[in-house]
Amino acid sequence: MMRKIWILSLLGAILVSLCIFTLNIFGKENNQDPKSDAIKLSERIDRVLKNQEDIIARLTDIRQELDIIKVRASAR
Repeated sequence: MMRKIWILSLLGAILVSLCIFTLNIFGKENNQDPKSDAIKLSERIDRVLKNQEDIIARLTDIRQELDIIKVRASAR
């Protein structure tokens, strides 16, 4: 008899925890604004474009340094 009570209480605790877990996951409302998604996307695009501009600036500096090195190497 004691074993049945213990098993039933364990199953009850498992069911309650699963219900709480399910409500926490699926019960949340999605309060995100579609505009906020667009703002986040535009910020990411701006960040990528800025990184590309930085990379292009670095490459032009490297190209200028390579030209100087070629001129110095050809003078020797």
